[in-house]
Amino acid sequence: MSIIFLVACCICVAVARPQQGNTAVTPVPILVDERLTIDPQGGYGFKIVAGNGIKWQEIGAVASKSGQYTFTHPDGTPHTLSYTAGVGGFHPVSDLLPTPHPLEPWHIEQIRFAESQRAAAAAATTQV
Repeated sequence: MSIIFLVACCICVAVARPQQGNTAVTPVPILVDERLTIDPQGGYGFKIVAGNGIKWQEIGAVASKSGQYTFTHPDGTPHTLSYTAGVGGFHPVSDLLPTPHPLEPWHIEQIRFAESQRAAAAAATTQV
């Protein structure tokens, strides 16, 4: 009985294994691949355009880089992001990045009030 069970399990495992060739992978052609030679100071640059609409270009040096990439979301929305990166961090720019909620006038009034309170407290501690 256990031999029949073991044979049945082996058959199930063999049938359930992933089949080769079921997934059709279509390679994406690279239409443009331009690269600047790395200079002695570490500067570089490249521009890549793929057949699926993705574009990416970047120029960099030892402590900074800047670039831009573009692609289309599945819903058809075009996405472009420009960026700079360096000692001050990474700074992306895009219409599709989330932004903070705009401040109402009373928000600004509260911020100014808090700043004046901090300034008054700092002045009081320096006089002591």
